[in-house]
Amino acid sequence: MLAVDGGQSTIRVRPWNMAEPVEVEGISRLEGDVVGAVAAAVAEGWRKAGAPAMERAVLGLTTAPTDDPSRRRLCAEVAAKVAVPEVWLADDAVTGHAGALSLEWGCSVIVGTGVACLAMPREGDTRIIGGHGYLLGDEGSAFWIGREGIRAVLQAVDGRGPATALVAPATRHFKGLTDLGDRLHSSDRPVNTIARFAPDVLEAAASGDAVASAIADAATADLLALVRTAGLHVAPEGNPYPVALGGRLIEEGTLRDRLDQALLRELPAAATRSADGTPLDGALLLGGGAEPGRYGDLVYVWGTAS
Repeated sequence: MLAVDGGQSTIRVRPWNMAEPVEVEGISRLEGDVVGAVAAAVAEGWRKAGAPAMERAVLGLTTAPTDDPSRRRLCAEVAAKVAVPEVWLADDAVTGHAGALSLEWGCSVIVGTGVACLAMPREGDTRIIGGHGYLLGDEGSAFWIGREGIRAVLQAVDGRGPATALVAPATRHFKGLTDLGDRLHSSDRPVNTIARFAPDVLEAAASGDAVASAIADAATADLLALVRTAGLHVAPEGNPYPVALGGRLIEEGTLRDRLDQALLRELPAAATRSADGTPLDGALLLGGGAEPGRYGDLVYVWGTAS
């Protein structure tokens, strides 16, 4: 089996018998032929891993297409490039949940460049909640935090907003602030570029900067709302339910601390823990069965099993 975790910043590819994944550059929805680019990136990662023979590829993608022609094309191109007879395709919220909760019921929230949340009750339908991409959603994500931080810096420099300690790290990070807006808008990969400023924002928040703290608080509130909404789908109000938190942005640090405190204070029924594993682990677990099981409605199966 070949597991793939496809994000906007990085795509990770891991054959079942390798301990560590191979990483290649991520793909965002702004990059032209996304289907072709993702298939090429998966093939590049597979080759870097030694081009092993595989029976199934399981793709968990931020950019997973939802229309049948695009899904068929992506799976067919991956199958041809990786020489695999069967491809399973899903949103990365699915593989994120499978890894975070080891295929068990509950809610998962995975925070990276974007946000992936999935709610699986003990019985009933499994649902993806939130997300919606950088234009319409992904509140609390690295992109969202980075964008709010840059916006605050530019407002401060203009004199339209309060002073903030974020000016200095933004100047270093972006090699100056002159024409920063133009540079970001014309960047080949603006979503990834903006998301990479999020750690600076969270560091400033941890140091007590009021502007950065307000951004971190707003991100926490948005992530809390995801858990609350997912919890209402998973369990009757007030009943305990598992919540797994994953992704580099909330593995530890100020955002995780704030979210843990907010969950304890406002959602005591949420039995919160760190994710059991990564979305790559989830892809391997998911693909280890004969069929996608309770994720079935959210997984597109192409090839010998379709």
